[in-house]
Amino acid sequence: MRLIATEHTFSLLNMSSAASEAVPEASTDLTARARIRDAAMHLFGERGFRSATVRGIAARAGVSPGLVVHHFGSKDGLREAIDDHLAEQIRQDKFATMTGNLGQDERATRAYAAEFAPALAYLARALTEDAVVGRHLYDRLFRDAVDYLRAGEEAGLIQPTSSPEARAAALLNAGLGQTLLQHHLHRVLDADDETDALMRISGPMLDLYTDGLFTDGRIRDRWSSADRHEESR
Repeated sequence: MRLIATEHTFSLLNMSSAASEAVPEASTDLTARARIRDAAMHLFGERGFRSATVRGIAARAGVSPGLVVHHFGSKDGLREAIDDHLAEQIRQDKFATMTGNLGQDERATRAYAAEFAPALAYLARALTEDAVVGRHLYDRLFRDAVDYLRAGEEAGLIQPTSSPEARAAALLNAGLGQTLLQHHLHRVLDADDETDALMRISGPMLDLYTDGLFTDGRIRDRWSSADRHEESR
């Protein structure tokens, strides 16, 4: 993650160019594995899991179909590897942010956004195309959100809450919603592209997370009093 709110969108994906940086240059086998994984992520995001083929993934990665099978076994194995890779990167970056590394400024975030566009497209596909796969990925992201938000509380970066699981789900959905609906943002904001649309909501989202939306507690108090009334009946 890079910071909060919209950066939850980009940093949902802050892979830090992991395809190259996380792999020792001397290990061509691992480098080929990373190239295959990233090629598959691009194609799954562009075409969907069912439409992408092992042969197409191999061509995009510049390897043979046999090498794809050697490393991952099948398209299902590839998808699992991509999910593991993205989820681990998200977890690491979020924990870094929540424990004091406040990440990128606006200019750096914009540069990252274009780089991570394929990962955003993949996440949107993975969370909506297949119910079982989407559920497993969402559950993993949710469990990690509970953990890194708790770390943020302990570090004094975010406010404590009596409902950590509900808050984690709400914030995760807010971030994922920007990813899943970015094509609508592009349209209604008349943005140059989807990256520009996401950047244009970054400031307002950070304002909401930093300063809040309501000027006082009247709406919350109204909701709480109605809830207490129901419990007393």
